Amino acid sequence: MVKVLDKIEPSRFENIELILSKVKFRHIQKNHRRKFDVHKAFVMGLTKRRTERFIREAVYNFKYPELLQELLKIGDEVCPFKFTSIYINKNVVSPKHIDSNNVGESMIISIGDYTGCNLVINDIEYNAKYQPLIFDGSKYEHYNTDDLVGTKYSLIFYTIKNG
Repeated sequence: MVKVLDKIEPSRFENIELILSKVKFRHIQKNHRRKFDVHKAFVMGLTKRRTERFIREAVYNFKYPELLQELLKIGDEVCPFKFTSIYINKNVVSPKHIDSNNVGESMIISIGDYTGCNLVINDIEYNAKYQPLIFDGSKYEHYNTDDLVGTKYSLIFYTIKNG
């Protein structure tokens, strides 16, 4: 169900963390259907708005091309499956949810100067800090523990549902 990959040296993410520290994250409003509070996140790669039927390149690809290149590089090095999109969260403590727009496996890795906020999948707690985890977020309910201290970025590599 959950594959734990080898931990990655934190220095490998220094440039990504530097770029992310300068990014203006958009605030996503509360979504009553998924029970998320207002949070900071954006997508890179391909995206599809819930109100649209077509897939397109994400706006942040053009705003932060250096970040996109760094994320694609790490994804190609570490992620064992083809992905179309990368979702980036900043300091998000997510409630229980299932990823309704994903197909197949997702890979999550968290970076930053933080403690806590572990990922819980089927009542098992995982620490994704510089530790890639692979699981099918469209099948397994998951959430984070509510004990975040510091600045945490979560990078989720996934394939977007077409249709």
